[in-house]
Amino acid sequence: MSGRLEGKTAIVTGGGSGIGRATAQRFAKEGARVLIAGRRQSKLEEVAASDGNIAYVVADLTKSEDVTKLAEEAKKCFDGKLDILVNNAGWCPVQSIKEITLDDYDKAFSLDVRAVVDMTIQCLPMLIAAKGNIINLSTIGVTHRDTNLSMYIGAKSAVENFTRCWALDLANDGVRVNAIAPGAIRTEIWTVTNLDKEAERAHEERITSTIPTGRFGSPEEIANTALFLVSDEAPYINGAVIAVDGAAGAR
Repeated sequence: MSGRLEGKTAIVTGGGSGIGRATAQRFAKEGARVLIAGRRQSKLEEVAASDGNIAYVVADLTKSEDVTKLAEEAKKCFDGKLDILVNNAGWCPVQSIKEITLDDYDKAFSLDVRAVVDMTIQCLPMLIAAKGNIINLSTIGVTHRDTNLSMYIGAKSAVENFTRCWALDLANDGVRVNAIAPGAIRTEIWTVTNLDKEAERAHEERITSTIPTGRFGSPEEIANTALFLVSDEAPYINGAVIAVDGAAGAR
């Protein structure tokens, strides 16, 4: 442990599994106190039990009152100091526009877009006071589009442009805003789609065939990138979207 985040505080949404879990644990090992949020208490408890620097709040981030509850808990836990916000929570419907309903649209954009805005607005006073960092999770799909992912890619396109605009808005406040655009990463997002098991397997095999390195990435590889972006090693990186995709975006 090198303690690169010693004395820092962080919120990581969607911290019960996948990229959020790996990021929270990586930050905690580097000395940060981390507050994770999600809807599944058992998953959050498991992550919190893995490191004494991690605490949790059960929250549905599509509800503003739950976002407020999370922000208030951060103020209490961190004595009003927040250095890092990682907007990670998201949902990916895998459907053609021929099958998509407005309910699917509402679910995707409520979590992938509205919750990101809500979290950022409510945490911003603390982040400005700390001259902190925001990391938004995007997807390589924004620049390398694919079939049956229009709701997810559309939502993440908004997130990428928020990232760039907020970086401009907050540069003079000393707050850096960056995004990470993962390629195919081995997380639960591949098993919580609206596909049946056979269709999930076919979808995954098709995705794997498009990755030059021939494999899915790991959540830990995203967490390492997040750590670099919020560390003192990246003070001039602002408004960037960093692809972590096994060269899938190099085509």
